[in-house]
Amino acid sequence: MPNSCCSAHRCEKVSCPGCAWRYALHVSRRILACEPQRLHALSVERALAGPHEIDRLRRSAHNAVAYQRRRYRGWRSVGVWGWYGDADFHGIVELGSISTAEFVHTFRRRGEVRLRPIEIENLRTEVYTAALSVSATPAVGGKGRYQPLKVAIEPVATTRKRPVPVIDDVMVEAMPVLV
Repeated sequence: MPNSCCSAHRCEKVSCPGCAWRYALHVSRRILACEPQRLHALSVERALAGPHEIDRLRRSAHNAVAYQRRRYRGWRSVGVWGWYGDADFHGIVELGSISTAEFVHTFRRRGEVRLRPIEIENLRTEVYTAALSVSATPAVGGKGRYQPLKVAIEPVATTRKRPVPVIDDVMVEAMPVLV
């Protein structure tokens, strides 16, 4: 089995820079599909005592965002994509219409939260850096590539009302219903 990756053979290991760069492309495309407006690099220091607590972090982060979404509509546009590495948690946050202070206030119980604004052009490199933090962490349960160490909370898609169609500058009215 060859040691290096090529287009015919991908090792898909967390520690492989080529596979991690390819994975960063897929994740960044998924983030861009949500049409982000305010992206930040997220770092939570001392988030967990060890990799065995990643499920607790995943549940608590999801519950915190879900609770805030029920309380305040602005949280529906918030998305969190992150990876656990060593004792820290690194990732990307789409803040939408909330402030950085609101996000830090919600996640302060999980450790020391740091947010740094990033440009959309640098998204892939930021995802790559965050995903490579996983490489030093032993696999949890020995299954999966990034999945056991990943948290993904995507923004809620909102449906927009379609406007009344206009044909040749004449508004088309709805047909009346006869009862």
